[in-house]
Amino acid sequence: MRGLGLRGRLTVLYGTLFLVAGAAILGLLYLVVQDRLEAELGSEAADDRLALVRQEAAASGRDTVTLPDGSAVPVEDIAAQIQQGREDIKDAALDSLLVQGSLVVLAVGLAAGATGWVVAGRGLRPLHAITRTAERIANARGPERDLSERLALTGPRDDIRRLADSFDAMLTSLDAAFDAQRRFVANASHELRTPLALERTLIELEITKPAVPGETAHLGRTLLELNEKSSALVDRLLVLADSANPVEHPVRVDLADLARAAVATVTRVQRHDIEVRTDLRPAPATGDPVLLEQLVRNLVENALVHNVDGGWAAVSTDTEGGAAVVCVSNTGPRVLPHEVDGLFEPFRRHRADRTQAVEVGAARTGFGLGLAIVKAVTDAHHGTLRALARPEGGLEVRATLPAPGPVDAGAA
Repeated sequence: MRGLGLRGRLTVLYGTLFLVAGAAILGLLYLVVQDRLEAELGSEAADDRLALVRQEAAASGRDTVTLPDGSAVPVEDIAAQIQQGREDIKDAALDSLLVQGSLVVLAVGLAAGATGWVVAGRGLRPLHAITRTAERIANARGPERDLSERLALTGPRDDIRRLADSFDAMLTSLDAAFDAQRRFVANASHELRTPLALERTLIELEITKPAVPGETAHLGRTLLELNEKSSALVDRLLVLADSANPVEHPVRVDLADLARAAVATVTRVQRHDIEVRTDLRPAPATGDPVLLEQLVRNLVENALVHNVDGGWAAVSTDTEGGAAVVCVSNTGPRVLPHEVDGLFEPFRRHRADRTQAVEVGAARTGFGLGLAIVKAVTDAHHGTLRALARPEGGLEVRATLPAPGPVDAGAA
């Protein structure tokens, strides 16, 4: 029963109930027929006829009865034969009732089970629709997730209709919440760009004046660094918001070229005490080149930032079964296996506060968005992302994108 679905369990329940009810009816019918047969076969009229035969035999002084064929049979033998005939008739009737009745009950039980299967299927059809919709939404990732779909179940307002309406209401609330979140991130990021740019301009004007004091210039340079970090955070939030949308104009790119450029760019500004190993083989894919460049760059940057002194980072690209693969592994702090999934959530880092930057040598970098963007971009391109915690410390992150598909002619 545990392995059966709800429809199967209901079918077994219907069939079992009919079998139990049929068996109970058959048992009662058996008792009624048995009582009736005993009453009929053992009636007073039959006993009176047998007594009359005995009296006639006694009156004639004989203990036998002459049969039509001339043979003489003892009266008690005739009485025993009559009694045995009664028992045989009764047993045959009851056995026939029991066997044929059992077959009828079994046939009715099977028919009830088949009917129950059909009825349960029709009754559970709305629940199957709810299940399919929930599974479709749950299994969809990134821009594929469509929360605008509704069941819109019709029919009588019973318990299933109320469940479907509640499910639709939940989807409406979730759709509104996700849409509001995306619009807030995008709008807030766009709105923050202007004041940050204005702030940067004003600071640069102040520290470039001829008579500016040294302390003021030093403060201005510190403010410029903070402004640069804030601008980087805003840019990453915009990328995260854009990666939640479908890729409208896919372009053919090679992950090897993106990885080569990312290594060259990131190593110029990040830690120079890390050995970077590369094995870049052609890995063609199609998608948004800006988002894919950000994906590869974030993987390389994450491998350098979250590392140990004198450690290494390995970047490789290749194809597997036509799919493009970029793999980045590194030394670094030890990550427990159950902590890996949390690293791909926005503003989450390994054993760090949610929004503070992390110290890397003399620089400060990272907002906990790098791997979140990697996951969002991978989902937007219908790819898969796998991360493993290395026993010696550090991570191995592997992003796989589908085989190159059609590209947008206008964007190519």
